[in-house]
Amino acid sequence: MTHIVFNVAQHSQTVFGRKLMVSYTAYRAAMIDWTQALLNLNIDIPVGSDELSILCPFHDDTSESCSINLEKGVWICFAGCGQGSLKSFIEQYKQWDFKQVNQYLVSYKDTYNKKLFIVPTTEVDEELPMVKIPYNLGAVPRWIFDRQFTKQTMKKWNCGVSAANGLIIPVHDKAVRTVGWITRQEKQIPKYLYSRGLKKSHVLFGQPHVQKTNYVCVTEGPLDTMWLDQLGFPSVALLGMSMSEKQRDLLLTLPTNELILCLDNDEAGQRGLKRAMSLLGNKIKVSYINIPKEYKDVQDIKSYDILSNVIKNKRYW
Repeated sequence: MTHIVFNVAQHSQTVFGRKLMVSYTAYRAAMIDWTQALLNLNIDIPVGSDELSILCPFHDDTSESCSINLEKGVWICFAGCGQGSLKSFIEQYKQWDFKQVNQYLVSYKDTYNKKLFIVPTTEVDEELPMVKIPYNLGAVPRWIFDRQFTKQTMKKWNCGVSAANGLIIPVHDKAVRTVGWITRQEKQIPKYLYSRGLKKSHVLFGQPHVQKTNYVCVTEGPLDTMWLDQLGFPSVALLGMSMSEKQRDLLLTLPTNELILCLDNDEAGQRGLKRAMSLLGNKIKVSYINIPKEYKDVQDIKSYDILSNVIKNKRYW
């Protein structure tokens, strides 16, 4: 494929009612699929629109003060966190350098013809459509067992394998309907790929597995929840660090008296913790864990005794 690249320069664009100076490279035959690039970084954006507003990930936001224009590839936070190209957004969000951002975006040039991961769907509030998973769910990649997951766990969660040796994890809604799937890649970046049209903010991963219990652990990622479940701790995952209002409502329907927030041991996890606490308020008993600094998340804690003590020593807001 021949690409025609124009000179990179500073351009003044009027976006969201303001003039922004944006540096960008124009392509005739290759575009960046910003929607999928952001979704696969666990930035939960609505689909079906080129201009959208989200909760700003750079401050404790409750009013969707961050606006994004996917067509022009720019963003602005009206609370003052910053503005510029979406490359600068990713650079700030992931704390990557410019080279790392460009390497990540290589996978998202001219991706609109990739049938499994394009997302030109319309934003709706009704129940998500059921989907059929086009992969073999009778086998899993061998590398998942190096992480100490068992065959029983893989069978319980009905996992499978992709052609590229990724772990396929089905996603079900509260009615146990298959509404999408997650591909956990072994080493590639991004680690997680989400199927077409899956609205992560409208589901709680693992919800159908939760029975009446004294507490439920709330994690960011699906493997975190699967690991906790394997060790006997009931759990659901947000599929990202930021809890949505819809997920808050789903959490309040769980048959439990307490939610234990078990988000990742990083800055993004701390922002997610503050947002979750704000959303849940006094609607239910809420606690959180402090993961020891040598572990990045609950899945990183392989010892049952250590993990049990971490959960036992939970704190209340």
